[in-house]
Amino acid sequence: MLKWGSEKPPVKATWVWDTTALMKDKNEILSFAEDQGVNVIYLHVDRKARDFESYRAFIEEAHGLGIEVEALGGDPAWGLTEYQQDIESFIGWIKDYQLAAGERAAFDGIHVDIEPYLLKEWEQDRDDIVRQWMENVEYLVKKVKQGASLRVSADLPFWIHKIPARDSESVGSWMIEQLDGVVLMNYRNFAIGENGIIANALPMIKEGTRAGKPVIIGLEMAPSDEGEHISFFEKGTSSMHRQMQLSHIVMRWHTGYQGFAIHQYKSWREAAKS
Repeated sequence: MLKWGSEKPPVKATWVWDTTALMKDKNEILSFAEDQGVNVIYLHVDRKARDFESYRAFIEEAHGLGIEVEALGGDPAWGLTEYQQDIESFIGWIKDYQLAAGERAAFDGIHVDIEPYLLKEWEQDRDDIVRQWMENVEYLVKKVKQGASLRVSADLPFWIHKIPARDSESVGSWMIEQLDGVVLMNYRNFAIGENGIIANALPMIKEGTRAGKPVIIGLEMAPSDEGEHISFFEKGTSSMHRQMQLSHIVMRWHTGYQGFAIHQYKSWREAAKS
């Protein structure tokens, strides 16, 4: 495991997407998280599940280890206003859970992964999809904050600051203003140089610093067919840790930078075994 020395990033997070066997895998997930110094888990929720017990047991135990847990959900279609009922259903599930679970097992926040740029409509009329995406994020935040103190964060692509917004400098700066924090999907496997982790992250890190909002750097450990520069899957965990440390040395001087999130738990755990 990486030894950071006296200064280490405040946040080390991971995504847990597969929660079908949450009860069975609970101890393994939490043991791995503790060993790796993870202090935030984005835990996917199944809105069809009416039995909250496996979530309650997981979150309560995570809290006992000093690990925060955010409810994870999302779909590219959530960037379209016609899917607002899905967003409302997701928020409703979480609010029902919070009431049933009690304070010790409550989620610490909501984390969304929407990515409408994966839709075919993005190429057809990007401006309209951007408008709908922004409208839905506004809707999400407003709905969550009604009668709840949950923080709301989102996964965003590192290039989002390049997308213009009508009433803001960019969609990136607008998102940072709306949300309580963002995870930048900065999927590169080298820290230094053009198109590397640092160069790609700094524009949004600076936006976070300006707005007083946390920006977490997302790194990829899952296999990728998008090119050799994306994932640490082939390079392994020791390479990832070296590149994280190099990135940290540069970015720690910016108050907006708040650490790293590794995508995703299952791939990271497999890589750590090899």
